[in-house]
Amino acid sequence: MNSPFVDIHTHTPRSDCNLIQIVNLNLGQPCPEQGLYSYGIHPWAMDKASFQLEEALELLEERLQLQNVLALGETGLDRMHKDTFEKQIVVFERQIELSEVLQKPMILHDVKSHNEILALRKKHKAKQPWILHGFNGTEQDIQQLTGQGLYLSVGESLLYSERKITKSLKKTPLDMLFLETDMTKIGIEKIYEAAAKLLEVDLSTLQTRIFSNFVRIIEHASRHCEEVRRSNPENRLHPWTASFLAVTQSDDKKPI
Repeated sequence: MNSPFVDIHTHTPRSDCNLIQIVNLNLGQPCPEQGLYSYGIHPWAMDKASFQLEEALELLEERLQLQNVLALGETGLDRMHKDTFEKQIVVFERQIELSEVLQKPMILHDVKSHNEILALRKKHKAKQPWILHGFNGTEQDIQQLTGQGLYLSVGESLLYSERKITKSLKKTPLDMLFLETDMTKIGIEKIYEAAAKLLEVDLSTLQTRIFSNFVRIIEHASRHCEEVRRSNPENRLHPWTASFLAVTQSDDKKPI
């Protein structure tokens, strides 16, 4: 049995027994009972005059304590929104603190802000995994970011030969790599196929390696799934849950 596909960051939920997704929700959206989710305060939120930091942080903390909310995000820094950049840093730091206290990995939006993000990780001595989503950088960027322990998540840029990542992807350590669909309607399978071709590995190997990364950074996911198993007959499990349990509990599918 092949490992399931992992879509580490998406806004488009799908029901598929061979797919695990972390679906990003807005803070105002209630969390469904089925599926895996993330909530965070996006740097663009600071553009709104109505933004209230303490209110948003209080709601975020509530959301993050739900069992099937596996990550904080997306959050991060965006230099293209320069008028709010200093405020973005303040809000990002508060979310780093929440991530560490609640032991939730972070999914990051990073636009021209590598140095600041790495400096803040060092400042806060952050131990939770950070995943930089929508990555489309150079070999130098890959070395800088993965060298400081950040995971890189790549999406539909892999489908366009003019994008930088199509030239640099092969320099990404497989144990620091994720794939995503983000806002695109393209299936994650197409993105895996493009990545496997660029990396010169077979598709099943790539599935196994990325699933191993998922298991490693979301350690409590397997505990959550075990609770679901105990409270539900096997034939009533949601497809992603059944798939996840089948692989995580198989002796020959342990993390690499």
